Amino acid sequence: MYLFYLLLLWSLNLLASQVHADTHVLYNTKTATSDLLWTLNPDQDGWEELSGLDVDKSTIRYHQVCNTEEHGNNWARSPFIDAKSAKRIYIDIEFSVMKCPKCRETFTLFYYPSSSNVASSTFPPWRENPYIKIDTVAAGERFESADAGPNGINKKTLVIGPLKRRGLYIAAQDQGACMSIMSVKLYYNFCPETTHNLAYFPKTVAGGEVASLVSVDGKCVSNAVYKNNEVPKYRCNSNGDWTVPTGACQCRAGYEPSSDSTACQACPVGYYKSAAGNHPCSPCPNSSLSNAPRSTFCVCKHGYFRAPSDSLDQPCFQPPSKPQNVTYVVDKCSVSLRWSEPASSGKRDDLYYSVTCQQCKSQKRDCVPCPDTVDYTPARPKHLTQTSLAIADLDPFSYYVITVTSLNGVTSESSTAPAYQSIEFATSEAVPSVVNNLVLVASGKTSLTIQWAPPTKPNGLILDYEVQAAPVEKSGEISAPIKKQIASHNVTIEGLASGETYVVKIRARTSAGFGQFSQPLSYTTLEEAGTGETIVSEGSSTILIIIIVAAVALIAIAAVLCIMRRRKLRLLKEADIRARSKLPDNEQLIVRDEFSSSMGGRNARKTYVDYRDPHKGVKEIAREIEVSKIKIDRVIGRGEFGEVCKGKLVEGRTSVPVAVKRLKHGASLIDQTNFLREACTMAQFEDSNIVQLQGVVTKSVPAMILTEFMDNGSLDKFLQRMRGELSMVQLLQMLKGIASGMRYLSSMKYVHRDLAARNILVNSDLGCKVSDFGLSRTLENDPHATYTTQGGKIALRWTAPECIRYRQFTSLSDVWSFGIVMWEVMSYGEKPYWDMSNDDVTEVIEDGYRLPAPSGCPQALHNLMLQCWSYEPRRRPSFNEILAQLDDFIRQPSLLNDDMSATDQSAPLLNPDSPTSLQEVTTLEEWLDMVKLGRYRQSFYAHGIVDLETLAHLSSSDLERFGISSSTHLNRLQGGLDTLRRHLSTGSAAEGGMAPHLSNTMRPSSDVTTNPSARQSFTLPPQRQSPQREPGSRDVSVAIV
Repeated sequence: MYLFYLLLLWSLNLLASQVHADTHVLYNTKTATSDLLWTLNPDQDGWEELSGLDVDKSTIRYHQVCNTEEHGNNWARSPFIDAKSAKRIYIDIEFSVMKCPKCRETFTLFYYPSSSNVASSTFPPWRENPYIKIDTVAAGERFESADAGPNGINKKTLVIGPLKRRGLYIAAQDQGACMSIMSVKLYYNFCPETTHNLAYFPKTVAGGEVASLVSVDGKCVSNAVYKNNEVPKYRCNSNGDWTVPTGACQCRAGYEPSSDSTACQACPVGYYKSAAGNHPCSPCPNSSLSNAPRSTFCVCKHGYFRAPSDSLDQPCFQPPSKPQNVTYVVDKCSVSLRWSEPASSGKRDDLYYSVTCQQCKSQKRDCVPCPDTVDYTPARPKHLTQTSLAIADLDPFSYYVITVTSLNGVTSESSTAPAYQSIEFATSEAVPSVVNNLVLVASGKTSLTIQWAPPTKPNGLILDYEVQAAPVEKSGEISAPIKKQIASHNVTIEGLASGETYVVKIRARTSAGFGQFSQPLSYTTLEEAGTGETIVSEGSSTILIIIIVAAVALIAIAAVLCIMRRRKLRLLKEADIRARSKLPDNEQLIVRDEFSSSMGGRNARKTYVDYRDPHKGVKEIAREIEVSKIKIDRVIGRGEFGEVCKGKLVEGRTSVPVAVKRLKHGASLIDQTNFLREACTMAQFEDSNIVQLQGVVTKSVPAMILTEFMDNGSLDKFLQRMRGELSMVQLLQMLKGIASGMRYLSSMKYVHRDLAARNILVNSDLGCKVSDFGLSRTLENDPHATYTTQGGKIALRWTAPECIRYRQFTSLSDVWSFGIVMWEVMSYGEKPYWDMSNDDVTEVIEDGYRLPAPSGCPQALHNLMLQCWSYEPRRRPSFNEILAQLDDFIRQPSLLNDDMSATDQSAPLLNPDSPTSLQEVTTLEEWLDMVKLGRYRQSFYAHGIVDLETLAHLSSSDLERFGISSSTHLNRLQGGLDTLRRHLSTGSAAEGGMAPHLSNTMRPSSDVTTNPSARQSFTLPPQRQSPQREPGSRDVSVAIV
């Protein structure tokens, strides 16, 4: 026994522990610092626990047994071992067995799975069942006591799995061996956490089977995304090794992978990456830069641009310089141009030229575009790629300005006007056109007096006229004419024979020669028996007057007949349409007038129809779409009556993106009617700047309206997102699109009534289209300055004053709203009138104040806004005029190159309409505007006060009878009347005591203020003066009580 003990100690000294790098140890007897607490059965003469030293002279605990009796049954069971979620557990066991004649040379190892610590001295029973046998362990080497040495240690590695409980017990059964168990270690394999292909995989426990592969989803590292939308996966095998990777992550735009592909790092300054991927960041293209890390694109340097069709990976370019060496050859009616390429083409290969022609009355004065009759060769002067052009069919003896402009793909992106070269020339004289309108003024016995009108196209300076009068013989032959040259437009031909007929014709002459003769006319001199010379200006003039009156009467009768026939045709067509569509008699119809169609051809316009029963109307004019063809992607907005979704209209193999308005479930009949009314309205409009209706769904629930999808959403939100990033030309193009759409609506006799940036939609090309046609507007008597519609309330900040006061909605009230939209665009979506209350907004508008120019807005553009905000609708421009003005700004940006307004958003409101002095006041309306009480116009009209003379005789009691209750306003009116009376009396004295002429003879009073404590004196600063003031007019302080 002693020798066995020595052998055991020697074996322990030689033992070294081994732990795999990717294993987790669950239990190890070598690391115990106290009793192992194994349960032994029997507790005597069986297994016993001892202490010994290992090779490091450290104390360890171990078990030994040497009971060689026949039929021995000695058990040793470990404490409960928590498996820590492991499914496959490895056991490393170190033992020694002594050789003896009666000793067995094997022992059995078991395990008992359990979810908790349930073992006792009697449970589980000390027998093979319920334990699960791991293996019968035999010693590789056996030693006699005399042969004990360093090689007496046996090592075995056994496997348990798959384990289905939380933990287990290990048990050893001896049946007659003389042996010792020096160490027992339990562990499991795991795959360590790792980063592979920019995906992080956590620590993963190996599977329970030898061929198990545990699949783990990876998580992209910071600033990385899935590649091809595929989640990366890694498999952990039973040995704790990662294997079979699939999928990967890729760095976002603006980031590149690190050298070891474990992280995504930001692109440095001067580099960019425009799309996700694992390629490195690229240096910025030529003439571009990135000022910050993580750049997804490089911005162009100052003065350099990209064309809309250029990708962000392309360099930036400059617009070309002006054409060089423009030469021309001109003759009477044509000019040939040649020029050289600009010194700088901007380094692009899409250089082209635009040639414009203007005809002027004198050198660069009163110039207008050349008429369409002018002929260009090549035929597209606005997009020339060659450096020559011929212009024909010019007018002789006319002054022209030809401008050759260099352009390329980035010209439109620059706020600077394109570079150009202009030439000025005058065409030479040509022979004049035919003389017309010959009139016989007087006929005598030997003379004829004739006058005529100059040629419509003189084509030069008319030097004189040649008049020929040829006698007609009785045989009908025409003899040699009498010729006379004269510089005036009338002539008396003398020396003629009496009672003879003469054929008269006239032609004009310039330095280029004679023009064609006029149409020959026959005139007869008086007979000898006549009473002498007869002046046609008496008798003949009377005849001419009779003829003219008769002709006018015939034309008038023909016009009346045409109108009656036109009306009859329209009524017949309406009756026919009503009979076929079963519409009620009071329903309005779109009937194209047959007469106007025949007269105007394709220019005949339709008129908007307000279908009073949209349920019927939508079936007639809107396209019904099967709901199965509509695919909804996502909801992009919700409202009071439903929601708006982005979707697709799938027809065959084509798929078109659409916006889908869906009526909410349970909507009332009124809601349904209003919903369909919008479809009826949109179905009648066909214009590139009006949102187009694609179709409707009315045969299933919910009802839907399909319109074209606008990628950039509403204009107000788009402007707020793009603040400061749009060029002036882009802003003007957007305004032009809105104006074009409104011009179309105006031509259709449709009044929008809710024009605002929120109701303008923007597509991917920055094209603007007018939307929101679903509101039936009725003005409420609401003192809080909103008007109610069947779709909700709309703020009055966009509404013209006459709409609030008199319920007068016209296209000119839409013009007022367009002025507000212009202000919204130039201020990048700022709220009009900021945080002022609705009551305050209404009051300042009635008092004549207007919004100031947004920061950076050209004064010319703000002046156009002020015209739109004229208090009198008739003074506002039409949409045709607005469109023409915006087009001029776009074609000639130099028109905007005045001082930009520096008005801050907190600046006071302007007052552009009101006169600034009594010298400018000529009407009652202007006087009320001057004292900022224009709201009382109707009160004055109702009491017969219509001009300044009757106004000056009003007393304080008269004003109170007008229903003016505000003491402040009464004092202001009375003070203004006092000033007016003094001014009129001063004007009367200046005119020598006569009554003043109210329209022209007013003079500013030198004494317009009296008691400063009782009155306030207002002088408008220069930036708030009316744009209509004449140069040189003075500021005059007006006393207002």
